[in-house]
This record gives sequence, C-alpha cells and structure tokens, in this order.
Amino acid sequence: MENGLKFNSRLTKESTPLVLVNDRKLPFSQKLAYGLGHFYNDICAAIWFTYALIFLQLVAEMGPVNAGFLLFIGQVVDAITTPVAGYLLDRTVNRKRWHLVGSLLVLVSFPLIFTTPGAVMGASIWVQMVYFSLSISVFQVGWAVVQIAHLSLLPELTTLTEERAQLTAHRYTASMAAHILVYFVAWALLSSSHAMNMKLVGPSDSWRFLDLAIVTSVIGLIVTMVFHSALKTTRGLFPRLPRKQEILSLQAKSLKFFRSPHLYSVAVIYTSSRLFMTLSLVYIPLFINETVLSQVGTLATVPLASFLVSAFAALIVKLCSVHCGGLRITYLIGSAFCLLGCVLVHFSYSKTDDTSKVFGVAILFGAGSSITMVVSLCVTANLIGLDTECGAFVYSTVTFADKLLNGLAVIIIEEMKCANTTDCPYYYGGVLSYVNSGVVFCGLAVVFMLPTELFAATNTK
Repeated sequence: MENGLKFNSRLTKESTPLVLVNDRKLPFSQKLAYGLGHFYNDICAAIWFTYALIFLQLVAEMGPVNAGFLLFIGQVVDAITTPVAGYLLDRTVNRKRWHLVGSLLVLVSFPLIFTTPGAVMGASIWVQMVYFSLSISVFQVGWAVVQIAHLSLLPELTTLTEERAQLTAHRYTASMAAHILVYFVAWALLSSSHAMNMKLVGPSDSWRFLDLAIVTSVIGLIVTMVFHSALKTTRGLFPRLPRKQEILSLQAKSLKFFRSPHLYSVAVIYTSSRLFMTLSLVYIPLFINETVLSQVGTLATVPLASFLVSAFAALIVKLCSVHCGGLRITYLIGSAFCLLGCVLVHFSYSKTDDTSKVFGVAILFGAGSSITMVVSLCVTANLIGLDTECGAFVYSTVTFADKLLNGLAVIIIEEMKCANTTDCPYYYGGVLSYVNSGVVFCGLAVVFMLPTELFAATNTK
C-alpha cells in the first residue's frame, strides 16, 4: 500500500470495516515533533519534585506536615485522573485536542502553585491549604491528561517496534533536556550561596520560585505550540465502526486487557523503572549532603551529569535492542547499571571531598534508569499492538500505581528516618542502595514472566 499504509483484517465478520495499519517509517521531523509533546509536562515534573516541597515549607511557611500532605494530594489527584483520562480518551478521536486542553490547564495553574498572594498568606492556614490544594489539583488534572494523551498517540503513529523505540527515545531525550533546562534556569535564579542553602531560603525568595515557574512555562508553551503544529497524526485515516458498535468493541477490548495478566506485569516493570528514577532524583542530592564535605557545586553538577548520561543512553536503546538480542536483554543491561550504582553507593559511606564515587553513582543511575524506562514504554506499546483505540486505557492502567507509589514511597522513607541524624548519618545512602536495588529486582522478576514477542526487536504482532 502507498506510504506504508495497509489494511489489516483482524475480525472475521464481513460487516466489520478493515483496520488501516501504519507500518511506515516516520520521518525524523515527526519523531522529533512527537518527542516535544511531553516537554512542558517534564519541565513541570522536574520543578514539582525538586522545588515544591522546599517552596511550601520554607517560602509559603506551610510547615513540613502540611507541605507533605499537599504533595500527596497532588499525587492522589494525578492517580485518580489517569484512569478517568484514559477512559475518556479512548472514546474520542482527536487526542491532540485533549493534549491541548491539558496543556492549557497546566499553563494556568502551575505558576499559581508558586505564588504567595498577600490575601492568602495573611489568612488562616485552612484558607492557604484550600488555595494550594485547588491550584495543585487543577495542575495535576491537566498534567495527567497531557501524559495519557501523549502516550496514547505513540501506537497510533506506527506499528513498527523499531519506530516505537525511536519515538520513545526521542520522548525520553526531550524529558532529560527539560530537566537540564530547569536546572540551568534555577541555577541562574538561585545562584547565590544564600539561595542554594535550604536553611536560608525564606518568604523573601518567593519571587525566585515564581520566576522559575513563569520562565519555564513560557518555554514550555512555545514547545507545545511547535508540537501541535508539526506532528501529523493518521487517526483520521482509520475507518471507524458505527458509534454503538465502536463502544461495544472498545469495551470488549478493554475488558480483554483488564483480564490479561500481561497488563499488570507490564505495569510492574513500568512502575519499578519510574520509581527507581524518582527516588534517585529526590535522594541523590541528599546523599551528596551526607557524604561530600565542602564542595557545594556538586549539588548542581552531579544531577546535571546524570541527566546528560540519561539523554545519551536513551538514544542508544535502539542499537542495543537490535544488536543485543531484543528489548529484554536491553532491559537487563539497564538493570545491571542500576545495581552497580547501588553497590557503589554502599561503598561510599564516608565524609570526603573526593566526589568521583558520587559522580559514578549518578552516571550509573542515569544510564540504567534511562534504559529501563525507555524499554518499559516500548513494551507497553507492543502490548497494545494494533489495538490503538485502547491505548489510553492501557497507559492509564500502567501508570496508575506509579502515581501513588512515588508519593507513598517518599512519605514512608521520611517517616522512617531517625529523629537524631547522628544515629543514621548515611540514611539516604541506605535508601539509594537498598530500596533502589529492591525496586530493580522487582522489575527483573517480572521481565522473565512476559512473552518474548513483547521484547522482540521487531514487531511480531
């Protein structure tokens, strides 16, 4: 068929329209455009996980308990919105439209999270909680809609596993670029030693955080506009069933996925990859604080090194999947990097100005988490196969646990910390060593339970 488009008859009834399958290779411009679709979300996620807790505690002066509760509210709203968004997206044609709606919600609400209006800050703690809860909730709803809309576009663009791997790699590389951008903007705004010391951050620094949110939001808006103008979807080329038959068919396929143990196995792989990445992002700076004596600059350069390695590793996933025996072996390679990093952390429990081990940990964690994350997304796309109309349902199910576990993990880890830091001087090192290694082994245990075709270098579905 022209342009790599062909018809595939998967159903036996003569009255069932043929399904148009896109097995063509996408031009580089389309791959790049797809990768930019989650850029603004990634900017917001980087700021959310890195600076929201500091802002709410020390600038808005909400206190640690209330600040932690607000972050947890955000994760819960995100988790609840994810399956709802998946349900709605699978019942509509234009997923880019949902992506645009979600982006607008994020654009309006995200800067409000880092705003401290006098009328609110002078009010009671409950008024402040309501203000921040509403801002955070709207932001998380928009964020979840954008995430699911963007992920569900992936299996629609192509059925080729190699192409899906490249699309996922571009998406992940853009994510790393977003984190690096946030770091540089934050470095420019918080460059003084006063601002970089969390104990000295206070209400007078509110403008720094608001400027960070506004500057990055403007950049994110521009990139989102490029995504919508450049990406061309083929959803309209798919012949559709009559509305009633379409709903019944969608419900039947969704139920099939819901009953499939493979869906939950893939969810474990994705969640373990994502949880490893989040814990590393949150606790490597705290581990640096435990082990590095005086080189304050490592709080910036170590995460930057990790992000740069992550971006490079995401780009070589395709080569590994083709030349190393498929995505399963590639996942094992990524897991090996992660475990080596955990071992290196275990042997770094000492106060020193030698930062070579810390950089080694960051590089291993960055490469390993990048590889496992890209592979988990590729496996999810392969699970969907040609059932692209169920893509949003599958992605929302796979990411649901990730939303809750990230918030719960941080809360539990902080609750278990010693009241006196001298009793456990390398507590966060233990988190990176033991908790992260446990997360990796959970993912590895499930990888061997899935069928080989989900990890094939070429799509066999």
